[in-house]
Amino acid sequence: MKHFTIVGALSLLLSTSFSSMGAENDVNEAISVTSKESQHGKVLGEVTKKGVPGSVQKEAMEAESLTKEQAHQKRQAAAPLTRPLDRDLRIVEEDPDFWIYDAVVFYDIDRDADGYYSGFTLEFDADTIYTEAEVYARLYLARGEVFEEYHTTSLFYINGDSSNDSYVIESDLQTGFPPGDYELLIELYDTYDNRLVAISDGYSDADLSLLTLESQSYEEPQVVIVNEHGGSFGFLALLLVPALMGRMFSTRS
Repeated sequence: MKHFTIVGALSLLLSTSFSSMGAENDVNEAISVTSKESQHGKVLGEVTKKGVPGSVQKEAMEAESLTKEQAHQKRQAAAPLTRPLDRDLRIVEEDPDFWIYDAVVFYDIDRDADGYYSGFTLEFDADTIYTEAEVYARLYLARGEVFEEYHTTSLFYINGDSSNDSYVIESDLQTGFPPGDYELLIELYDTYDNRLVAISDGYSDADLSLLTLESQSYEEPQVVIVNEHGGSFGFLALLLVPALMGRMFSTRS
C-alpha cells in the first residue's frame, strides 16, 4: 500500500496560513516584555513592561508625595518610551563621572528554530568615579527608525570601576517585536536626581547591534508531519485543501 503524505502538506499549509494571519494582526501590536533581574548572583525581581509604544510618562513623579521606591515602581510599570535611532537626534549630556564599561547579549529561547530569539539575556557593567552610587537603567530595542523601551531596571548600586557589580536582565519578548536584526540601547540614570549620565548602543559597543530577535507572537507553531496510509481520511484531507487555501488568500488580501 502506498504511503499518503497529504497530511504533511495540509499541516504545512495550516502553519503558513496561521503565520500570515499572526503577522497581519501584529502590525499594531502593543509591546509586552517580562524581564527578570539579578546582581551578584542574586535574583532581585521580575517586572512586565507593556503598553503602546511612544507613550509620554508623567513628569516629576516625586512631586506626588511618593517615596523614592514608589516613584521608581511607577516608572517600571509605565508604558514604553521612544528614542530616535539617529544619535544626532538624541539629546544626551553624558556625565564623565559615570560610564558603561561593557555589555554583552546572550540568546536564550528560539521556539521555532528560525534563528530569531524571543528570549535573551543582557549583562552590562556600569562604572563610576565614586566609591558607591545608586543608579537604574532604561533598556531599548531599535524598531524601525526608533528605539522602543522594553524594560526599566530596579534601583541598584555600582561600586567604582569594579567588574563584580555587573547587572543581568533576562527578557522574554511576548508581543510587539517582528522578526529582524535589532540594536539595543542602554540609558543609565543617577538615582539622586534621575539624570541621564551614560549611554551605550550599537555604535559604541558592537555586541549591542545585529541582534536576531522576535516576540513570541511571531514564533510559528511546530508542525509534525505524519505519513498516513491511503484511505477515507486522506480523501477528506484533500477536500479541505481548497477551503484552507481560499481562507489564506482571503486573509492575505
